[in-house]
Amino acid sequence: MIGQIWLAAPAAAQDAAAPRQDLEKVVVTGIRASLESSVATKRMQDGVVDAVSAEDAGKFPDTNTAESLQRVTGVQIQRNNGEGRYISVRGLGPEFNNVLVNGRTMTSDTGGREFSFDLLSSDLISKALVYKTAQPFLPEGGIGSTVDIQTARPLAGRKGHSAVVNLSGSYDSNSKKKTPNASAMYSFANEDRTLGVSGSLSYTDRASKQTKAVNDAWNYKDVNLINGNLNSTGLTMADVTVKKLYIPQSFGFQEENERRKRLVAAGTVQFNPTKALQLSVDGLYSRLDQKNDVIAVSDWNNPTQLGVQYNANDQITSFLRPGSTFFANNPGIAGPGKLLGEANSNDMIVKAGDRLSTTKAFGANAKWAVAPEWTLEGDLSTSRTTSKSPDMWIVAGMVPKNGDVLTFDGTPTIKFGDSLTDPAAVRAHAVAYGQIHNGDDLKEGRVNLSWDHEIGYFKGLQVGLASSRREVDRTQWNSDSWNAFSGYHVSLPASLFTVSPLKNIFGVEGAMPSAFLRFDPYAYMAYLNQPALIAQSNDPALYGDKTKYPNGPMAIDYTKPSMWGVKEKVSSIFVDSKWEGQGWAGNVGVRYVHVDSTSIGISRVLQSAVKSPNDTTYILTYGPSTVNTVENSYKNLLPSANLKLDLTRDLMLRLAASKTLTRPTLNQMGVNNWYGGRFGDVQTGGGNPYLKPMRSTNLDVSLEWYLSKTNYFSAAVFHKKVTDFLETRLVDVQLPQFPEIAHDTRVRNGQQGKIKGLELAGQYAFDASGSLLQGFGVAANYTYVDATATREGGAPSCGYPGLSKQSYNGSVFYENSRFQARLSYNWRNHFSVDCGGGSTLPRTRAAYGQADASVRYNVTPSVSLYADAINLNNERMHEYALDESRFLTLEDVGRRFNIGVRVAF
Repeated sequence: MIGQIWLAAPAAAQDAAAPRQDLEKVVVTGIRASLESSVATKRMQDGVVDAVSAEDAGKFPDTNTAESLQRVTGVQIQRNNGEGRYISVRGLGPEFNNVLVNGRTMTSDTGGREFSFDLLSSDLISKALVYKTAQPFLPEGGIGSTVDIQTARPLAGRKGHSAVVNLSGSYDSNSKKKTPNASAMYSFANEDRTLGVSGSLSYTDRASKQTKAVNDAWNYKDVNLINGNLNSTGLTMADVTVKKLYIPQSFGFQEENERRKRLVAAGTVQFNPTKALQLSVDGLYSRLDQKNDVIAVSDWNNPTQLGVQYNANDQITSFLRPGSTFFANNPGIAGPGKLLGEANSNDMIVKAGDRLSTTKAFGANAKWAVAPEWTLEGDLSTSRTTSKSPDMWIVAGMVPKNGDVLTFDGTPTIKFGDSLTDPAAVRAHAVAYGQIHNGDDLKEGRVNLSWDHEIGYFKGLQVGLASSRREVDRTQWNSDSWNAFSGYHVSLPASLFTVSPLKNIFGVEGAMPSAFLRFDPYAYMAYLNQPALIAQSNDPALYGDKTKYPNGPMAIDYTKPSMWGVKEKVSSIFVDSKWEGQGWAGNVGVRYVHVDSTSIGISRVLQSAVKSPNDTTYILTYGPSTVNTVENSYKNLLPSANLKLDLTRDLMLRLAASKTLTRPTLNQMGVNNWYGGRFGDVQTGGGNPYLKPMRSTNLDVSLEWYLSKTNYFSAAVFHKKVTDFLETRLVDVQLPQFPEIAHDTRVRNGQQGKIKGLELAGQYAFDASGSLLQGFGVAANYTYVDATATREGGAPSCGYPGLSKQSYNGSVFYENSRFQARLSYNWRNHFSVDCGGGSTLPRTRAAYGQADASVRYNVTPSVSLYADAINLNNERMHEYALDESRFLTLEDVGRRFNIGVRVAF
């Protein structure tokens, strides 16, 4: 029968002296089968390893692999529109965790090393192992962990033909839409298990809706304080003072409607022509087509405000945003030589969100028992991911006549003085439009030779060679007309806009408008691209020049691409020795790695930045394209040792020491630069080809008590000493093209410090016959991480990006031969997103806790009905700058439900 495991009853319930044949045999299925497989995997490993296992084909514990991994001690996830996409382990973010599929590296559509788990369907996965301590045979790169996702192997299943079909429907509480999902798996193994073939196909369709309240940043800058109110008249410069304050850069609201369709196919052929030779070939195809309709309404807060209130920390708590009527009534503070007399704007913004990503991966493996003590293994694989998406930031806006009232003391609120639903009031503004194509290509191979030989405590030796070639590239084309119509001086037809309701996610009256305007960005650009409109642009001679803009200023110029790429060559060799004695076992080894990288880019050099005549943006002038190349090289020696001691039959102690590294993410190493922001807040960024790897020295101790094949408790402590930490950091720089200081944000080395922590975990199934709790079980874990960091340049102390001080996960389940139910809750403490993401203040994500539930009913041994609920408690993501009084983001993604049927043949 599929999914059944025969085992002895728990040892704790037996007399230790009883003969083995007297133990009762029971059949374990369902949740217990998954937990038991995970415990068996954990116990047999040399180092500290946790695992999540499918109880059967197509029955992984969650609808998303990342959401299953968050049940593992020390693992937290980051979500994209409510669906798990990235993982953090022991407080270290996704770029610090090495993710493998069947022992091989897979490319990603991020352009970096962080793996997007939403590219894979959980239906195709049989097990995921989380290696928390280093092993010489594992590819280097995971300071946090190495995660190996394993797909089903046909020769590991039952003989003959078998198949599984899953059909389900999903419902999203915010979008109110129902979508279909389907998967099918087939496996065959011949009678003598020399030939096995398996294939799988999965299709997922999800429609979601997300509502956000957003403040882009808190800036510490000179603010012009006008002493008066919205009805004041005749004010002069004597009524204005200047004070350096923390001011919110903007405040607005965003609605995102997403449709995500994912197709994943995988196949495996295993052939064992002799007992000594095992051959296998794998292929995987994934296509994710994500369509996003993102519209936002947002104000931009100029550094000239009225009736400003601030607290003892020089943080603005409320102010009045003056409109055009106020400045008309107070000419003494507006005009040439005086304060910037521009009214604040209320902008409608369309952002890019589409994502079309395709991944193809192939691999071949051969294991040959050359002699009784010698085994040779070779593995070759290739993986390629391509993705494309629009680069879009399109703005139409209103210059309000009346002023707005904003408060940032607790829940932020805004009271607009003018209607946000009057299309006649909308004017043209800035347009940034382009296309981005990303590519990630990887080829890798390895050869391992194992010698199993006993000489006293020595039990064997393994050596291996590995080599990989990886190339990440990015090509971008733009319309190059950001400022063509900026300044709110060009009228727009009302037919371009429609009124759209807006959900109040704060639940506080006045915190959000009830409706706003929506527009089609392509219709908007087509209108501005008409030849008759050129005369109203900021520079009619420039934008009317057919030699520079043959298809109009809104059209993408495909003749002037901006390109960068990073090539990386990695060569490594490892030696690992096995040792074992009475009640103990371990391994000692070392891995040597040499890396060569080349960063190359083709881009136009920024020549000048001149303030726009109609608003606070800069008009940027670029010169001809230039080629820039930077080479980098480094090498590292990474020793590791693992020791496990059987203190008793059921009590095990593990000790581990190692050195590990994480190489810079490839998309962080480009030679590209970008420029943006406004007058008084210039923003720049780009790549950094001179990045060095982050290094860590690690110590681990783990105590594990196995009560049975299902039940266990464990406690572990770990210590990491890190140097050259990689993080996004803001540094103020003076660029010759700009007349003011620019805030440059990019990944930099520099931080060093220590990360230490404690992990507690356990699971217990109440299996005693006749007990009132029979059928019930619990699983829980808790992680505490304490970190200290020292940064260069006196940067604010904001901790390590992605590190939550505390996190825990708990599950309660019940099952019998017909019915299964599980309720889980996962919680993580607040953590730093980055040290520059709040502009002049660190960006922090608040504590987050989510409840999920699942039920399953077995109609027959082959047919089961199931239902899953994600985010039952409707938790929302909240971000702030340094402390919760400085609001940045509140995001509502709603609940997700999945109902389906599974049929096994």
